[in-house]
Amino acid sequence: MTVRAFGDRILAIMAEKPTGYKKSKSGLLIADKDKDASGIRPRWFKVHSVGEEIDWVKPGQYLFVAHGRWSNGIKAFEDSEEKLYLLDNKECLMVSDDRPDELEFEEEI
Repeated sequence: MTVRAFGDRILAIMAEKPTGYKKSKSGLLIADKDKDASGIRPRWFKVHSVGEEIDWVKPGQYLFVAHGRWSNGIKAFEDSEEKLYLLDNKECLMVSDDRPDELEFEEEI
């Protein structure tokens, strides 16, 4: 099944996989405090598709989105199973053509 965004909507994959902890380049384990007030922060997403009214971002780019400004994911099968999130495009804070440096310690998606 192929799914795509329409109108002014954006579908994206969360670039940070929740694992309970993060591992730094040096091997240090850092607790993921997503359920704690200290874990309230923006997240990076990799864009899957954009609606025809969106002209400032394209599939494959990364978006930094304000905390909680996305809807729970749907699973869609294309090349592999992916969990897609509908983003609030008014709360996208930054866009990047390149994978953000802070994600280097995460698994590739």
